[in-house]
Amino acid sequence: MSDRETKLVEQLVTANRILANEGIVDVFGHISVRSESNPEEFLLSVSRSPAAVRAADIQRYRLDCSPVVEIKEKHYVERVIHGGIYQARPDVKSVCHSHSDNVLPYAVSGEQIKPVIHMGTLFWEGIGWFDRYDADGNLLVSTPSEGKALAESLGKCRGAVLKNHGCVVIGENIIAAVMAAVYLDKNAQIQTQSAIVGKPVFIGPEMGKIASRVFHSPLVQERAWGYWVARLPKGWEVDAGLPLAGHAGS
Repeated sequence: MSDRETKLVEQLVTANRILANEGIVDVFGHISVRSESNPEEFLLSVSRSPAAVRAADIQRYRLDCSPVVEIKEKHYVERVIHGGIYQARPDVKSVCHSHSDNVLPYAVSGEQIKPVIHMGTLFWEGIGWFDRYDADGNLLVSTPSEGKALAESLGKCRGAVLKNHGCVVIGENIIAAVMAAVYLDKNAQIQTQSAIVGKPVFIGPEMGKIASRVFHSPLVQERAWGYWVARLPKGWEVDAGLPLAGHAGS
């Protein structure tokens, strides 16, 4: 796609590749970004595994999840996750849905993920819980009613766990959403491991609010983005259809 927001498209493609490379998504999962030129639209790949997303795969959708331009390619059926959250949360600029291995035990057990490491304080306001699938649903969030219900379950939080399914996280930009996805998984891993060793010491909301501020600074976000990009395999830009300098975080 030749999009008027070329830089944003390139960043979104890079985010897909990073999430796959970091093991947060595999065959399934997706990340989107709200349009900077029209906040009533968002950008999202057509139905592709994140590791295979290319610049030409990025399409533009209205907040009701209808494509701005009709194409022959298939769309993600769960794009209602993104549209529902963008409609409910004008402050959200990026949404990521995944089924990362370390979060899944919490989606299955119903145990709550709580901050136990510094990076986990991104979720100091708590993590939502979604179990309001349609009566005739199939554990996918694929209808407008399910998308709306998920947005309500997310509330003002930065993330929510989906019963028997996975999770969703949000950010004030693409980098923040990637960071939230990576460190929700990391925090869940450490929380599980620490429970084996002894009793986890959780970080309370007051300290969490203060400790989380560093992760919203442009300096820290650019540092994280640079680290993840450096870990991508050689030649990934060409495979993704990006110019060699087109993956900058800002």
